[in-house]
Amino acid sequence: MVSENVMEPEKMLSGDLKLEAGREKFEINLTIPADPVKPQRILPVLQKFTNQVVERGIQRSNEAGKPISCKAACGACCRQPLLISEAEVYNLSDVIESMPPERKQTIKQRFRQGHDHFERIDWFNRFDEMSEIARTTGSEESKQQFINLISEYMEQQIACPFLEAESCSIYEDRPLICREYLVTSPAENCVSPKPETIAKMPISVKPSKAFSMLAKTEDSKDPSSLLLIRLIEFAEAHTEKFEEKSGPAWMEGFFNLITNRSEPASTEKAAEAPG
Repeated sequence: MVSENVMEPEKMLSGDLKLEAGREKFEINLTIPADPVKPQRILPVLQKFTNQVVERGIQRSNEAGKPISCKAACGACCRQPLLISEAEVYNLSDVIESMPPERKQTIKQRFRQGHDHFERIDWFNRFDEMSEIARTTGSEESKQQFINLISEYMEQQIACPFLEAESCSIYEDRPLICREYLVTSPAENCVSPKPETIAKMPISVKPSKAFSMLAKTEDSKDPSSLLLIRLIEFAEAHTEKFEEKSGPAWMEGFFNLITNRSEPASTEKAAEAPG
């Protein structure tokens, strides 16, 4: 008799969580793994939470008479240098690997071409140097130099490799930082954005920043290493080294960073749910 190995369904926990962050109150329904997992596994929950944060921001902007000017097929912001979390690098790498062969090859080629272009103009090294200067001095001159460097990147008109027909081709899997970025200034200003011409929609908290801090290893010590355009290079050069933690442990760490406190966020109830 041949025995079959049957995988047991993943044990999940569900619960309603009340959270106060950035002077706003959120009620979130969570379904997370009970057992130890890598941080990528909790991304769906963080994406859902980020969407809720952004929805609040849109509501406040509309109430203040400042509607969002971002529209479908407006991909100007997709030519910016975006820093994503280390966990999202591996998650998006998996997304690419799951694509049909021809499409996967096309996307990877776009990444390599974009990466090689910025390598040729030594932009990554200059970004790392300027990041350190801005961090240590904080002078107005260094801030302006950093702005000039960002402008230089955008002037190259190298689009995000996932951008197709001026729309995101991986919209459901897009990074947290992409979800957070909306503007109320005229859309045409985004082609060549400057601090004085761009009005970003304010949000109460930044999940992308908290998750980047939570899911980080020594592999990403150089600031430019986690630029979206370097995704393929990073994923191929490193082996994922994240420790595994239970879903509740990851979420506790994330919400403590969001709320800037050391005690756990409170959960109304928690129950097992089927995988």
